[in-house]
Amino acid sequence: MNYEIPNSFNWFAKLNLTQFIPWNFDSEINPNSSINEQFKIECEQNREVLTFGRRQDMDTFVGFEILDGKVTENVIVFHPSFGTNVKGWNIIESEHLDFFDFMQKRVLPEMKKWIPEDDVNDYIE
Repeated sequence: MNYEIPNSFNWFAKLNLTQFIPWNFDSEINPNSSINEQFKIECEQNREVLTFGRRQDMDTFVGFEILDGKVTENVIVFHPSFGTNVKGWNIIESEHLDFFDFMQKRVLPEMKKWIPEDDVNDYIE
């Protein structure tokens, strides 16, 4: 299946703006990611995502919601349990109207908290 990725994300990916420590985004989104399937298994609301990134220090992921086989602008931040008994586990941490809303309300505040404690040289290759 060929998914049309929201243009806002494409701009970031094409400009190699993929590391916002502690968040990392995929420059190429893998529609066959096992994390997409894990979300589908654990989400009791029968929803789907196309994962495009994760937080490096925990098992928190982020993806665009898929509705009726199409990628939407809606961004879902989720934390899988990776357990076998997921009944009652709320996998969704937050939702955002679009990629920019996610960047503004989740990524940049977390980055601001992270920066004073880390050395940028640890992340430069």
